[in-house]
Amino acid sequence: MSRLSMTVMFLLSLAIAGFADAAVPDDFLFRNTGANNSGMPYRIFVPPGYVATQDYPLIVFLHGAGEAGTNNTAQLNNNANGAMKLVGDANLAIQPTFMAAPQCPTNSSCWGQTLSLERLNAMLDQIAAEFSIDADRVHVTGLSMGGHGTWSLVQNRPDRFASAVPMSGYGGGSAAAMSGIPFWYFHAANDSTVGVAGSRNQVNALRAVNARVIYTEYATGDHGIWSNSYGNALLFPWMMAQWRGSTSLSAPPVVRITQPSAESVWITDLEQTTVSGEFDNAGEPVTTVAWARRNGPEGTATGSTIWNTPSIDLDMGINDLVITATGSSYFANYGGATTLNAILRVNRVLSIPDPGDTVIAINSAGPSHTAIDGTLFVADSAFEGGSTQVSSHVIANTADDTLYNSWRWGNFSYRIPVANGRYEIDLHFAETYNAAVGQRRFAVALQGVPILQEFDIAAESGLDTALIKHYDIDVIDGEILVQFSNGSVGSARIDAVHVILSGDLLFASGFDPD
Repeated sequence: MSRLSMTVMFLLSLAIAGFADAAVPDDFLFRNTGANNSGMPYRIFVPPGYVATQDYPLIVFLHGAGEAGTNNTAQLNNNANGAMKLVGDANLAIQPTFMAAPQCPTNSSCWGQTLSLERLNAMLDQIAAEFSIDADRVHVTGLSMGGHGTWSLVQNRPDRFASAVPMSGYGGGSAAAMSGIPFWYFHAANDSTVGVAGSRNQVNALRAVNARVIYTEYATGDHGIWSNSYGNALLFPWMMAQWRGSTSLSAPPVVRITQPSAESVWITDLEQTTVSGEFDNAGEPVTTVAWARRNGPEGTATGSTIWNTPSIDLDMGINDLVITATGSSYFANYGGATTLNAILRVNRVLSIPDPGDTVIAINSAGPSHTAIDGTLFVADSAFEGGSTQVSSHVIANTADDTLYNSWRWGNFSYRIPVANGRYEIDLHFAETYNAAVGQRRFAVALQGVPILQEFDIAAESGLDTALIKHYDIDVIDGEILVQFSNGSVGSARIDAVHVILSGDLLFASGFDPD
C-alpha cells in the first residue's frame, strides 16, 4: 500500500472517531530545551487522540518581536496571532498534527542568531525523542521577526523541512540551498512596519534558482495580515501535502506543466517547443499565465486553468522555460494577488544521446566552442555563483586551448538537468593564472559527496597544461550537482564540464523527443 493510501485511510478513521474542540493556549504543554529551564522555552500542542505508534506531522511557529521574552506564554498571545488556526478543528479533521511554539528572549533578529538556531534544532530533536514525529513532514512558519526566522531556520538546516510559510518577513540570503523546499510567502504591499521589498527579493531569489514559490501579496492589510492568512482554507492542506525532498503537485494552488513533459527535465533535439499545462486554483479566479525562456523571449499563454504557450525557440544547451500564474489573494477585503511558478529545464542537444554520447558540454565562462573531436561545448550555463576570467596562454596536452583560457572561479556550483540514469562526467582544469605549485587549493563535490580536497591543479599537471578528471555517477533526482569551494589558498576553478550518457542504468524518462 502506498504512503498516500495509508495516510488517507488513517485520516478517514480519525474523522469517523471525531475530534476535541479547537486548540487554545492551555492545550500547549510547557517545555524547555535546557535542563532546569536553562535553554529556549517552548510550548507543544499534542493532537487529540495521539497514538504513539502513528507518526505525525509537526508545524513549528516562530513569533514576532512583540512576543519575545522568557515567560513561555507570550508567543501564544492572540492565539499566536492567528497561527493556532492551523490546529483548529477543521484542519485536525484533515490531518492531526503537532505544533511547536518556541519563545525567543529578545526582539532584535533573535531567530537568526547562532544560539537561537542551535536551540531550535535542539527543540526539534527533543520533540522527536518524546513524540512520534514524521521526520519527512516538519513544516515551519512565522510572522514578522518570525517570518525572517523562518527563512533563517530553513537556510540553517534545509534538510529538515517539508515546507516553509514566512509572513511579513524581511532580510534574506543565499537561496540555492533551499531550492528544493516549497515556500508560500504572505505580505502586504502597504506594510508600514516591515517593507514588502524583503519578501519580493526572497521570492525572486528563490525563483531565480528554479524553486517553486507561491507568493500572496495583498494590496492592503498593513503589517498584521496573519490571522486572515492563516485562515486561508488552502494553506493547511497545501502544507500537509508536502513531504521533505519531494514537492507535491497535488494540492492547490499549483501550476502544472504537462507537455512536452511532466518531468522537471526534458532533453530534445528540436529547435522549438510549445508548453502546456493547467493551473489548479481550487475554483478561485485565475488572472493570467505568463511564460518566459530565462534571459530570452517571454509572453502570455493562451487560456488560464488550461493553458498553452506559442512555439518557443530553444538555444543549444540549457533552456529554463518558466511558467508564472497569477490568481486570487484568497481574501477579497485585502485585494492583491497570488503568483506561483513552475519550470521545465530543457536541454537541447544535436541529437538524442545514445550510450557514449554527449548529453551536454559546457565551456565555463566562455562562448560556444566546437572541440577538435567535434564535441560542441555550449556557452557557460547552468551555473550558480562565481566569477569569470580569461587568459591567452598556449596550453599543453590539448588541441583545444580555447577551453582552458576561460574559467569560472570562487565558490559556485553547476546544476545540470538530466534524466535519471548513469552518466560519466569529465571536469576540465588548467592552471593559467598562478605561477607556481601551492598557490591554489580547493574542493569539489559531486552530488554532495566530496571528490577533491585541497586540489592543486599545478601540482598534478603542471602549469598551462590541460587536466581532465573523470567520474561515474548515478542520478536519481533529475540533476547533476557539481559544487566548487575555496580551500586553504586561492580560489576554486573550472574550465569546462562534459557530461556523457553511460551504457548502464539508463531510464528512458526525459529523453523522448516527442
